[in-house]
Amino acid sequence: MATEFSMLGIMNAALLAQGQLEIVAENDGSMEYRTLFRNWPGIVESELEDGAYYFTRVEQNLVTRAPGKFGYDDAYLTPSAAIHVRRCWLRNSQGHDINVDWIQDGTHVHLNNPDGCWIEYVEVGAQNLWSANFCMGVQKRCEAIIARAVREEYREAEGLDQAAEVYFQRARTNSSKARSAQPFYRKGPIASARHRRG
Repeated sequence: MATEFSMLGIMNAALLAQGQLEIVAENDGSMEYRTLFRNWPGIVESELEDGAYYFTRVEQNLVTRAPGKFGYDDAYLTPSAAIHVRRCWLRNSQGHDINVDWIQDGTHVHLNNPDGCWIEYVEVGAQNLWSANFCMGVQKRCEAIIARAVREEYREAEGLDQAAEVYFQRARTNSSKARSAQPFYRKGPIASARHRRG
């Protein structure tokens, strides 16, 4: 069963496990937040690319604007299921996609465009993606970054990276089992009718 986790929640779990103070709010200016925030996309995206996960990519047009952060003028609220946004772009009147500079925090994408944007995100409700094992793998990678960058404990960081790989491997195995349990195809109405007739 998929579990609802937040970016900030996973970061804070990693910080507490490493004896550090929690991040009180996104973009609170702490070195810990900046370090984990900058590494988050690499942690998640590299595992999605390397792992054999069964997940859904969803495209959505975002129009609910707020003031931007991180040096950007505009921010757009992402769906609650979008714990990780893979891409963000603009679409012009001819239907062509235009790449832009952007960044994500736990609730918004930030960019410079007052007229909305398009995103592609991983559907968190997809069973077997944001499972507890997947999230623990992300947490252990975050802990390794804290141990390495903040505490300068390189040997401990190496052990945490290995622990992350164990959790990610469990998540990959569970995802693979769930995918193989699903039917390869679904019969359409004609094939179902033929089968009923014998």
